[in-house]
Amino acid sequence: MHFSLKNRRTFLLLPVFITALIFLFCSAFYYKTNASFTAFTDAMFREEITKNTLNLHYTLQDPANLSIDCDTVTLGSFLQEDLNKSCDILDAYSKKMETFPAYWLSSRNRLTYDILKSYFQTQMQGRDYLLYEEPLGASLGTQAQLPILLAEYSFSSAKDVRDYLKLLAKLPAYYDSILQFERAKSAAGLFMSAKNADGILNQCQAFLDTKEDNILLTTFASRLEKVKDLSEKEKQFYQSQNTILIRNCVFPAYQSLASGILALKDSSKNDLGLCYLPDGKNYYAQLVRDTTGCFDDIETIFKRIQKQLTDDIHTLREIARNNPQLLEDSGSETFQLASDSVPSDPKQILLELSQKISEDFPALSSVSYEIKYVEPALQNYLSPAFYLTAPLDNRNRNVIYINPKVGYEGLDLYSTLAHEGYPGHLYQTIYSADSGYQPVRSLLNFGGYVEGWATYVEMQSFAYGCRNADIAAIYRLNRSLNLGISSFLDILIHYYGYDRSQTADVLSRFGLNGEDTADSFFDLILEAPANYLKYYVGYLCFEDLKRAATEKEGSSFSLKNFHKKILETGPCPFPVLYQEVLHG
Repeated sequence: MHFSLKNRRTFLLLPVFITALIFLFCSAFYYKTNASFTAFTDAMFREEITKNTLNLHYTLQDPANLSIDCDTVTLGSFLQEDLNKSCDILDAYSKKMETFPAYWLSSRNRLTYDILKSYFQTQMQGRDYLLYEEPLGASLGTQAQLPILLAEYSFSSAKDVRDYLKLLAKLPAYYDSILQFERAKSAAGLFMSAKNADGILNQCQAFLDTKEDNILLTTFASRLEKVKDLSEKEKQFYQSQNTILIRNCVFPAYQSLASGILALKDSSKNDLGLCYLPDGKNYYAQLVRDTTGCFDDIETIFKRIQKQLTDDIHTLREIARNNPQLLEDSGSETFQLASDSVPSDPKQILLELSQKISEDFPALSSVSYEIKYVEPALQNYLSPAFYLTAPLDNRNRNVIYINPKVGYEGLDLYSTLAHEGYPGHLYQTIYSADSGYQPVRSLLNFGGYVEGWATYVEMQSFAYGCRNADIAAIYRLNRSLNLGISSFLDILIHYYGYDRSQTADVLSRFGLNGEDTADSFFDLILEAPANYLKYYVGYLCFEDLKRAATEKEGSSFSLKNFHKKILETGPCPFPVLYQEVLHG
């Protein structure tokens, strides 16, 4: 067939034209898909963040900047119909996610997609176990944590003050919903152990005993002073309202909660691990998966913990063999000098840590924080230290609390502040947020990543704080063994069904003798199943990831770049993190 020159040009241009059309179509579809996904996640964030005013306040300093309507003030609810409704909403979100073709998403959106998909799957797997959850606890329960969260509720405007006072007014209804939840647990034979109930009763009473110097009374005036344009008359009015609400709502709410728990106490049917509950082993496995973000089965996790305990004990013996006097005199002058070299002022320690980590961790632009101390009435029931996260729109509102009751000093205080501050929670939270992950991710809780990271860097901090490598190693190994033994027992108690006597036998093999010691371990693990695992299993997952990255990259491996990849990825389940760091 014969073609004219003109026809030949048309024929030659046709493939180019088709390619251009395909490119334009793909570009338009790519843009539309990513825009739709971002709109979906932003809508989810706006919808969910308003369902709890405390979460909203700690997440955003000024919700109006994101056009978020927050007129409704709420603490949420533990009523069963509300919990079921939340599950239905999660299911709807999950099904909506399936409409997005993941392979068309940008790398940033694909990461969010993978995290959300994993999160939804894990949460829906726990739907059958809603009544197994426990919102209360002597030290980690809602009633123990809420006073601190309310006392740290900052005031930037008169609306903040009014919202806060409304929260106080809603406390009786909120605690009543928790009591209804506990009654449902009791009816199903799932109520907490009598020992745990006693711990909650004691904590409630300690809070009620602080009538005149209660933390919600003593902190209110100073927070009020930070609000601009309030007249003295308005300040006096709000001060009066706060006092009235504490007396008429807060204290009665705690009294009612205590009375309700006391009435239910004798209904407890199980004072041992979760495995003794109906389908308890499966619930525990699901809880571990959710709490740690590690998707290995319990037997695999248990073997990994055993291996680390064995390795740590072997390393400790090697140190003893090479320097026998060091371990024999752990309270000796050598150890005292090691602790004396550590600054005593927490701010000095954090400043030193922020400088010493520069070789191993990426730089973080300057950020502000406050150091505060736990009120005396709460010291018996709160952690040795904890960090309150900054809102997404104000990276400089960071608070680290220290519990004086514990009496940490020297390298113990140093490592604790590394865990809470640099390069732990504060550093990780701000660095990851600065990396620009989407707001919807702030709704999700990945305890294994967050606490695992803080534990992982805490282990490294002993070397920053002590020049004697053997002493630093002893401190690190001691910390690792304490967490490892607690995690080991957690699985033995809740999955394999160990009782108090068997727990005492296990502890004696580690040189920890005495009935009181065994009871203390048992009670802590009984109160908060899988709590130790999020610290220790999370830590082990980071160590295993570092080993895998080192083997893959060989001589080109950079510890600082490794940490940078982890921080830029941000909190997520470990399978997602491993994919991003090793193959992303």
